[in-house]
Amino acid sequence: MKMWEYKGKHIRVRDIDGKVSTGYYDHYVSALDSPDGVETLSIRPDSGERILIEFEESEIADIEIIDADIHEMAKVV
Repeated sequence: MKMWEYKGKHIRVRDIDGKVSTGYYDHYVSALDSPDGVETLSIRPDSGERILIEFEESEIADIEIIDADIHEMAKVV
């Protein structure tokens, strides 16, 4: 899965247990940069909580883009 391709996107992540989380891509850590050797993707949830939700690649069933690039959206406003 090419998790880095979601940079700057508003996304919906469904995990392998069927739980769905939506938010803005925050960061990606490659397996080479991870202390555990596991790729991860973190999002800032839409709920407004000041937390990050982190997913290991093996936990992700699918990712869907909800909106366009947030930087492009800011130019329109």
